Amino acid sequence: MNALLLDYTHPLLEQGLEQGGICLWREYELAPKDFPSHYFTAEVVVIRSRFPVTREVIDLFPNLKVIGRLGAGLENIDVDYAKSRGIPCLRVPEGNAQAVAEHSLGMLLGLLNHLPRAHCEIKEGVWRREENKGLELRSRTVGIIGYGVIGSQFARLLAALGVIVLAYDKYKTGYAHVGITESTLEELQQKCDIISLHLPLTEETRYFADDTFFNAFQNPIYFLNTARGQILQTEALVRAMKMGRVVGAGLDVLEFEKKSFTNLFEGEMPHSLQWLMNQENVTLSPHIAGWTKESFEKMGAGLAAKILDVL
Repeated sequence: MNALLLDYTHPLLEQGLEQGGICLWREYELAPKDFPSHYFTAEVVVIRSRFPVTREVIDLFPNLKVIGRLGAGLENIDVDYAKSRGIPCLRVPEGNAQAVAEHSLGMLLGLLNHLPRAHCEIKEGVWRREENKGLELRSRTVGIIGYGVIGSQFARLLAALGVIVLAYDKYKTGYAHVGITESTLEELQQKCDIISLHLPLTEETRYFADDTFFNAFQNPIYFLNTARGQILQTEALVRAMKMGRVVGAGLDVLEFEKKSFTNLFEGEMPHSLQWLMNQENVTLSPHIAGWTKESFEKMGAGLAAKILDVL
């Protein structure tokens, strides 16, 4: 049995598959149309985000038994078509859930305590204490939108700190852990001071956070997105910040990043992104919330185990 690895992965993934009796082929550069013909006999395909695994790509592999993605989401795979062919699509959100939760917490604490701004001021010899007076997280109400593996991990981390946590998930009931309150989206918009998105990117969630979303909040909010960039309409966030509806934002993912997550964009910088980059109350990071040494190891070992289980 053969597995075709289409992206650089983790040694634990490769070791696990090989120990399970699978021969590995590696192809990190060629597009599917240029693959050697023997690649198409593979029973397993593993990818991160190098290119979309469309219906046309899936049909190139008549023997395909499983598709694995070394990551939390499946938005770059035509899951519905794969299922119609009886091909399971596997992911490993549990592998980086703790990493994303900790990164989200770090972004939030930095915003509440003006740490990015204070750091830059100190480097310039500016000492402003009163202007950088912070807010205590425990006195805020945090809303988690999307209570999957990652959203629930962040919610539990906050609850352990004594924070009031409200959670909204359109497709679940009876899911909340101790210290977390299941709520409607409307309740979050009425009660929360902080909102964190943890949704998969689908046609339903694309630009979920738009003008209507931000205008519905009763209180000014801090806004976090460590899920997928196109869940947020960046121009809507800019408008909400200019109106004072959003008082701080932490974005690990951006609407404009390439689908491969390897870079931002080509050509002229979007005006909305340029505006965010110039704000003291905005913290940005390059899609690394779930990217730690430990999470990479857990995802590699976990995906290998899941693939072997299916086979």
